[in-house]
Amino acid sequence: MKFVEQYYLPGAEPFYIPGGPVSCLVLHGLMSSPGEVRWLGEHLGRLGFTVYGARLPGHGADYRDAARVRWRDWLGSALDGFHLLRGAGQRVFLIGHSIGGVVCLLTATVVPVDGVAVLASPLRYHSRTIRFSPWLRYVLRYFDTPDRSDLPDRIRAEQARRGEPAHGRVRYDRWAGSAVAEAYLLSQITLERLPLLTAPLLTLYSTKDDVAPFENSALIASRVGSAVVEAHTLQHSGHNLTLDCERERVFELVGAFVQRHGAL
Repeated sequence: MKFVEQYYLPGAEPFYIPGGPVSCLVLHGLMSSPGEVRWLGEHLGRLGFTVYGARLPGHGADYRDAARVRWRDWLGSALDGFHLLRGAGQRVFLIGHSIGGVVCLLTATVVPVDGVAVLASPLRYHSRTIRFSPWLRYVLRYFDTPDRSDLPDRIRAEQARRGEPAHGRVRYDRWAGSAVAEAYLLSQITLERLPLLTAPLLTLYSTKDDVAPFENSALIASRVGSAVVEAHTLQHSGHNLTLDCERERVFELVGAFVQRHGAL
């Protein structure tokens, strides 16, 4: 067996930003990496929060790793992050993009968090075939999903402007069928448990999202047990809210949410 010295994809490393007694556990989406939520994490860090950008198991390294993990591994990673931050005496907010947000929702039904923010998180999907993914995983082991939009170029330009390495989008271009199936199963389990979520909740969805329908916002709000639900609509972004054209608005809304409820 050959030893691989470069384990993470460049830019896929988890990150930690020390700050005050209010902390944010930030989770990325499916087949993505912490690199796709790093700018959000840095914004929260500038507001004085402690920030931990975790790497979900099976992500940010080799695409074949994703075929070996299950949704329970993603939940376990979030629980690890929560207990590490809570154990340090922190108030803990969970913030997740896409499947990372679904993991946050499920985690908040298991442990007492101080707030949850979900960004473009799919409990229902535009795709009609994803419901068959638990069976398709056995015949479609891997498939290619390159990003052919102009988003990677726009990200590289912004990285250069910021003086960062121009890695572009740090994600897999080849996906594991079993990972998609696990994401679907995670969404269904989370949907059933939403009434157990009572923490303050923020939802951000775009009307132009081609992965997570905008209707997810109302669906989540109708199922949770939270007394406080703040929902915001974006009009120009695609699915990746933390990197797309309205990202600064997303950062402001998430930061303001944590400030309001972290100060109680």
